[in-house]
Amino acid sequence: MRYSIMLQVVGIITLILVGTAGLFAWLQNRDIPSTELETKRSRNHYSSIE
Repeated sequence: MRYSIMLQVVGIITLILVGTAGLFAWLQNRDIPSTELETKRSRNHYSSIE
């Protein structure tokens, strides 16, 4: 009985860690369209200085 509970706990923790790792990998590798807006803002900022 205790072995099955331990196995379930280890399985749940493993799934959480794998899911979290997958989430962070997806966040780092996805294309973020907001970077285009930041680039435009910085261009406007520098063009207004000149």
